[in-house]
Amino acid sequence: MDADTYKPGVGDLVDGRYELKDSLGKGGMAQVWRAREVSGGREVAVKFLRHDSEALYCLDPYEREAELAVRNARFRREANLLGTLDHPGITDLYGSGSHRGVPFIAMRLVTGVSLRTFLDEHSPLPLATAVAVAIQVAGALACAHTLPVVHRDLKPANIMIDEEGWVVLIDFGIAKPLHADATRYTAHGSTLGTRGYLAPEQLLEREPTTRTDVYCFGCIFYELLTGRPPFPLGPESGLTDKHLNEVPLPPSTYAAGIPEPIDDLVLRMLAKKPEQRPAVDEVLEVLDPFAPGVGDPEPRPRTHPDPTAPMRRPPDRAVRPRPVALTLPVASAPADEWLDARVVEQLCAQAESEFASGEPGDAIDRLHGLTERVRKEWGERRPLVRRVWQGAADGFRLSGNFGAAARLYQAVDDDLIHGDGPGERADRALIRLRLAECRLTFGELEAAIAAVDTAGRTAAGLPPELAARVEAVRHAVDAQLTARLAEPRRREA
Repeated sequence: MDADTYKPGVGDLVDGRYELKDSLGKGGMAQVWRAREVSGGREVAVKFLRHDSEALYCLDPYEREAELAVRNARFRREANLLGTLDHPGITDLYGSGSHRGVPFIAMRLVTGVSLRTFLDEHSPLPLATAVAVAIQVAGALACAHTLPVVHRDLKPANIMIDEEGWVVLIDFGIAKPLHADATRYTAHGSTLGTRGYLAPEQLLEREPTTRTDVYCFGCIFYELLTGRPPFPLGPESGLTDKHLNEVPLPPSTYAAGIPEPIDDLVLRMLAKKPEQRPAVDEVLEVLDPFAPGVGDPEPRPRTHPDPTAPMRRPPDRAVRPRPVALTLPVASAPADEWLDARVVEQLCAQAESEFASGEPGDAIDRLHGLTERVRKEWGERRPLVRRVWQGAADGFRLSGNFGAAARLYQAVDDDLIHGDGPGERADRALIRLRLAECRLTFGELEAAIAAVDTAGRTAAGLPPELAARVEAVRHAVDAQLTARLAEPRRREA
């Protein structure tokens, strides 16, 4: 079926994995569906690129084709970025591909309300609530900026608050990596972003930096604190001029009880020159003394959801929901004691048993919580350290969290395989094949082709038993690669 005619519907099975349940909404470039993952039963969000948007039909055929090419490229880049970003405040990528010619991204479903809806219902917010939201947004941004990636469309509609009060940054559709070879998909004369939340450099069509996000974040934080944007919406030209030239009044002008350090911080976030704005790390540092703490009373007036709740709960009850938990300690190895190798070996054996059953579970969660600790305490050359890291990576891969698995496999390849004997060469080939398998889900076909080719040459020089292990995985990854390469031909047909 052609991409121009396919429309997602209830009951459709996407990529053989996701059964569509109901539509969650659509925008100018994409639509999102709630779906059920067939293999595990969990609910996910499936985002489809729209080929039927009204804006496309206003273009002549040549312009429409060019615009679709740009949208497809941006959509692929969004999937790649989500696979790279690993933070509980950013939606997890489960997979991506094409269904009946339409690109899709499968990711964690966030059940809650948008910050836009939250503000419309609860503004003005108590100071503790505003700070709690800001701290969580800043944490997610800090992860993105470390890469560095700039979101470019920060606004209340692109921030979700789930039922437990956790804040999640969504929609990286126009996000951009800031490395030198990143492709530019924005034509001169077009401004990406949303009116009222655009930095001066975006309005002037200059290259964005991480401080561009800080300005947009400053607009949001201003509204969190005061219930109004720094510059109220009005005629387009007037609003643009204010963002370019006018210094906003301090938030304390409109809301009582705002501490001077926060007043000053927001104004610096809204500085006209990017270099005069603080980095998100400094934002977090300034806000930390004002953050809600364990045992603090619930802010009044109450809100639902309550973004302060995760910070006010005891640490053992403030576990952030993720497809696979990030930091679950081994019960027999408290953080203030040395790890017991026998306990870790038993945990690895339990995890490997879960792999064999095809149902990764609690042992995988606990393994991942130990990765950095075993490396720190035992170094990088102890085989058990690699077993922990590889076990956690295998668990993520089997659970469908390919981005997290890829990062762990990459670390094993970079740091935890030593020597160049037959066993080490086989292990290295296997890890790189698994890494390629994960990256296939993000559309990185060239890397997979290279890994399959290299593994074949490696296997040819190994003893038969080791060669057979490598060849078994190589053939499996090659089959997935072949299926991926065939997708464009199926669409053209």
